[in-house]
Amino acid sequence: MPRVVFYCNDIRPNLDLFEYYKQDIDALIALENEVIICTKYREIPLDFDAMFIWWWTYALYPVLLCRILNKPCIITGVFNFRFPERYNGIDYFRRPFWQRFLISKAVTLSTLNLFINEAESRGCSDYFRLRNARFYPCTIHDDYMQGPSLPRRNVLFNLACSGKQNLVRKGIPDLLNAMRILKDENVDVCLNLAGLRGDGADFLSDLIKKLDIQDYVKYLGKLSREEKIDYFRSCEIYVQPSLYEGFGLATAEAMGCGACVITCGVGAVRSVVGDCGVYVAPGSPQELAQAIKQVIFNDTLRQDFQSRAFKRAQECFAFNKKLESLRGYLSEVGIS
Repeated sequence: MPRVVFYCNDIRPNLDLFEYYKQDIDALIALENEVIICTKYREIPLDFDAMFIWWWTYALYPVLLCRILNKPCIITGVFNFRFPERYNGIDYFRRPFWQRFLISKAVTLSTLNLFINEAESRGCSDYFRLRNARFYPCTIHDDYMQGPSLPRRNVLFNLACSGKQNLVRKGIPDLLNAMRILKDENVDVCLNLAGLRGDGADFLSDLIKKLDIQDYVKYLGKLSREEKIDYFRSCEIYVQPSLYEGFGLATAEAMGCGACVITCGVGAVRSVVGDCGVYVAPGSPQELAQAIKQVIFNDTLRQDFQSRAFKRAQECFAFNKKLESLRGYLSEVGIS
């Protein structure tokens, strides 16, 4: 049985909490590998057959170790290569020089780079002159393939870690302002916000109070997988008005649970949602509120999007697709 190190510079509880880590760990195990999980450099053993790394930022030391030991290494994650001009986040080109140096060396020295969206795969391939870039999209576990269910409540749902920068990227201030507009128009709808508590929790709470929408918005905090699935299945609409998304895994999960999706066509979102959701312009609470009203009051439209979203999730993001592609990539680097 091949010994594969799964390395990620994160705390261990997050490896089970965040689905993008859990998917790859589960896939490596399902493909009959002995998986050694490491979250610190000192935990990495010398006796292994291959290494699977999440995030390029912290990958150079493990990559160099693999080079010294003549072992293959694979890196994956959201690269954040180049953000659109309207989004003032930190992409590769806005990082300090020393970080760009470490990332570029990890990219060029790794055996394979697995990009979760095609635009980043193309962009990084051209910029770094890569021959080892592959497309490796996220999928969703079978637990999320629940499909449309009734009855659903007149509730919106959003899942986002409440780090302040992440809340802004996910368009949560726009969503809360849209809720204020809906309240002013006496629209009978409420919003459940969930996600790991971060440094923006007070910012979130203050904004809800400032907009006087406490009766319309509930902050749930961290949810278990079972609770998250229940909220996906019981909401009428999953709303994700992001300014940028490297993939949009929560949106794909909502689709698997048969929720109607309202989102923005930024980053990789259109490759996930396709024509199975409602798109609004990023940064426009007015347009977002209008779309929510349209979907809430039109049962036929909403249920059509729910059915189409579930079908797309089944066709594009079933977990067995990850197993198939990962099996091929492991074989490509000599692990089978």
